[in-house]
Amino acid sequence: MKVIVLSDTHVPTRAAAVPGRVYEECAGADLILHAGDVVELDVLYDLERFAPLKAVRGNMDTFQVAEKYPEYLVLELEGFSICMTHGFGARFRLKDRLLERYRHLEPEILIYGHTHVFDLDRMNGVMRLNPGAVAGAKGKRSFAVLNLEKGGEPEVKRITF
Repeated sequence: MKVIVLSDTHVPTRAAAVPGRVYEECAGADLILHAGDVVELDVLYDLERFAPLKAVRGNMDTFQVAEKYPEYLVLELEGFSICMTHGFGARFRLKDRLLERYRHLEPEILIYGHTHVFDLDRMNGVMRLNPGAVAGAKGKRSFAVLNLEKGGEPEVKRITF
């Protein structure tokens, strides 16, 4: 299962539109996950043209986004328990705070955004993935492709542009 993992698109406040590189990868996806700071709801509707989409709200999202999408989401994909949230507060120890906050959900994969920095590690058996920011600084923009196969190890590919 090919899952596109996005965060921090910030359209139209920091970017005029979703970059074409994102659309290229979404075209072949089975699912799109957006970890918040979409800003405008139309961005999610646009992405849904390519594949089913699940999203959570971020701290910069409009009322319309925040009203429609939850703070966190728990999914079961290809036998993996996934928790997705945006994040909050300072960057310092964010992934540790999020792991503590959602530990009771027993995720195998924790997806988050907020920092605008790609990060991938494991802590206490949990893969923690921040895809970075689609609306990051030129040359530092990123998102992730998460490949899941039942019984296999999750594979993550960072896409930079």
